[in-house]
Amino acid sequence: MTKLIALAFLIYSVSGSVRAEISSVKCQGGDGPNPLKLIDGSKDEGMQYSTMGEIQEFVFLESKNALVYRNHDGLIFELNLASGKSRKIASSQWPLSAVKDENDRFITLRDRATVLDTGTHPPHWRRWSHKNPLKHVYWHHFLGKETLFSVDPYQVSESKQRISIYSFSRKGVTPHLCNLFANKGEHFFLGEGHVYPYIFLYKVKKEGNRTRLSYFNIQIEGELLGKPKCQLYTSGQYSTSLPGNVLEVYQFPELMQGNHNMFVVRTDDPNKNLLWDDGIYGCRFYNFGNSVPMVLNSKQAVLAAWSEQEGLSLVYPRKLEKGEPTVVRPLFGMLEGPITKGDLILSDNGKTLFVLARTKDQSKGEGKRLIRVNLN
Repeated sequence: MTKLIALAFLIYSVSGSVRAEISSVKCQGGDGPNPLKLIDGSKDEGMQYSTMGEIQEFVFLESKNALVYRNHDGLIFELNLASGKSRKIASSQWPLSAVKDENDRFITLRDRATVLDTGTHPPHWRRWSHKNPLKHVYWHHFLGKETLFSVDPYQVSESKQRISIYSFSRKGVTPHLCNLFANKGEHFFLGEGHVYPYIFLYKVKKEGNRTRLSYFNIQIEGELLGKPKCQLYTSGQYSTSLPGNVLEVYQFPELMQGNHNMFVVRTDDPNKNLLWDDGIYGCRFYNFGNSVPMVLNSKQAVLAAWSEQEGLSLVYPRKLEKGEPTVVRPLFGMLEGPITKGDLILSDNGKTLFVLARTKDQSKGEGKRLIRVNLN
């Protein structure tokens, strides 16, 4: 089941067709076992924090041991996790994005070309002129300059798709317009799990009730020198099609070993709705039933899932017990759902989990609580 997936292997101009001979493998997985069954939960109650109003979105700043959150009134606060005290730093009608820079200086607004610079006193907003909604992918630090990279929605025609990548910095806005050519019935989609200077894409082609799946990365060349040019790298493909329709694809570029990358593929197949492709460790299908598996952090090989029956689960496919992945159930029996990806943050080192949820001991009408859980 071992598969060779190379992050960068042959370079093709985006303006031309991609015809790469790339390694592929048949991913197997038996009957798609459900990793959530027959697992005992932890009664650890975690640590609860008082906040200024009900939290709408939040971001963990590990280097500062702090959280930044926006409440229901649009007020933005910084919560010092050591003291438990919040201080107001700004306000916004737009939600916060989970994308942050490596120095924890900028707070990014979702869909908007707007960031809050917390490195100034008081913090101030930076805004760039851009009308369309954006998908922020990452920040990059180079020669003392911070640059935010974002993707515009696709423009799709019968034979061509265009992905527009923008970099926002103190020098202004730099566009990178990349034309993607595919055969009839094939479409590119933006994946999850990007690392500079790559933008991760996947391509699907329907084959009856199955899907042919291939991986690509756009490399942005020369944007920091003012000479933007798009390059497309073929990253891998499967020799057999996957069951059902592909819903989401994640890659874990920071967990690569040599040229072997790691991927998670969500499908709508009722029996094999998640493919865990662990590069040199092989591929396996899982059945999560009615639960939606969630990737919380591309630096950690762990999945989260919520169901009313099992509660909140953390699944570790690389940590096997009798051939099955280890499952941890923090706050077992304490939480009320539903719990979605926006309600969870896992730290980069995998040791701290933040949960935004109602607890079963709350009074009716009381909002969600912020809970911190230390993971072993």
